[in-house]
Amino acid sequence: MSAELGPADVTLRGRFEREHERRYTHVPFEVPPGVRQIHLRYAYSDAIGHDPSLVGGNTVDLGLFDQRGTAPGSPGFRGWSGSDKTEITVDEAWATPPYRGGPLGAGTWHALLGPYKVGPRGCDWTVELWFHAGVVSPERRPTSASRPPPAFRSTARDGWLRGDLHCHSIYSDGDSEPPEMLGAAMQAGLEFLGVTDHNTVAHHAAYGSGGAPLPVVLPGIEVTTYGGHWNAHGTERWHEFREPDADSVGRAMRAAMDEGAFVTVNHPKPLGPEWLYGELPCHAIEVWNGPWLHLNAVSLAWWDDRLRRGERLVAVGGSDTHHLRRTDPTPRHAQAPGRPTTWLRAARDAASVLGALRGGSAFVSASPRGPQLYLDPEAGRPGQVRVEVRGAAGAALLLLSDEGCTAAAPIVADEWDAAFDVPARARYLRAEVVDGAGSVLALANPVWAEAV
Repeated sequence: MSAELGPADVTLRGRFEREHERRYTHVPFEVPPGVRQIHLRYAYSDAIGHDPSLVGGNTVDLGLFDQRGTAPGSPGFRGWSGSDKTEITVDEAWATPPYRGGPLGAGTWHALLGPYKVGPRGCDWTVELWFHAGVVSPERRPTSASRPPPAFRSTARDGWLRGDLHCHSIYSDGDSEPPEMLGAAMQAGLEFLGVTDHNTVAHHAAYGSGGAPLPVVLPGIEVTTYGGHWNAHGTERWHEFREPDADSVGRAMRAAMDEGAFVTVNHPKPLGPEWLYGELPCHAIEVWNGPWLHLNAVSLAWWDDRLRRGERLVAVGGSDTHHLRRTDPTPRHAQAPGRPTTWLRAARDAASVLGALRGGSAFVSASPRGPQLYLDPEAGRPGQVRVEVRGAAGAALLLLSDEGCTAAAPIVADEWDAAFDVPARARYLRAEVVDGAGSVLALANPVWAEAV
């Protein structure tokens, strides 16, 4: 495609030094009247991938604002693709995902450049723009999913749903169309799916609302900053991501919460990428992201520390699935939705799923197959809790409070339950199912002492 474009209408050049790293720059350009399509291509020196483990070169992220301005929450925000795409087209009738098509107003537009990494030799960059390139909308892949959901163990209790709260499509750095991801979630046995592409909500229209036999769609966004990522579920707009300091990020998170979004700090662990903003206000912590052994114990310990100080934060999990077609030998993310799975006591609609998240009626398991782990106050017996476990024979149950591990028991049957006393001074009690090596197979949100 690039070879057929001819000379660019506008060429912009610049350089980033190490002091510019992780600070966005708005690069202005003028769009004349009558333009019906803008094609943008950018390049930079010593390019390397965005994976946090890759160092020594440059990674530059891309976004786009139209003539309506660059202010926080501006309707002029046309999209952000990180470093995933080096060429994009915005047309009156269509756009490269995750960008938005629509009328192209004359005036000052801005390419948003974010030097996520700047190597030792600095970063020279070029942005080229064509206003009448005539790029044709590419053919999209088929998106139907014909296989039925799997048949496996039903929930031990009526009214509980399986779901995944974190996934990506071609609207950020994934490889699948939203309907494909939704079909994969259905085939995994999930009943709700949180859709969280990076710094965009353009994927919402492509997903639709879902619904049986497909999972219910929980709209959302992964707000992706240079000091950590956070999810806002139940939102329909983009949230500020350009200022990587705790004050700015905290303001954006509080604004999302004030508007009714359910806000989660994502993967606060090394190479998560980690969370550098400290203990900002939120509703939940993603304590389990992708395969358990990928440093999720660090995230769990961070959540535990906040619980011990009285913060009533909900533990959730998300697969962070990016690729349905590519199988990596050592993947950072899960290779399919539902690994792990978040289980909620909710009706099968987005509003009820959001309500269940707020109430903390949730546990997380390794997969849609379980294990299932239910923790509740024991009816009619003050000071006790009851634990039900399904599908974990041979594993062990741990009960933990702000005073440490208060009880442990072998799980001796596939369907197992028992009652336990809550220690007199404990402020809460939570549960884990672990295997013989100590890896977590399931974890339940806490029961607080005043409820038992």
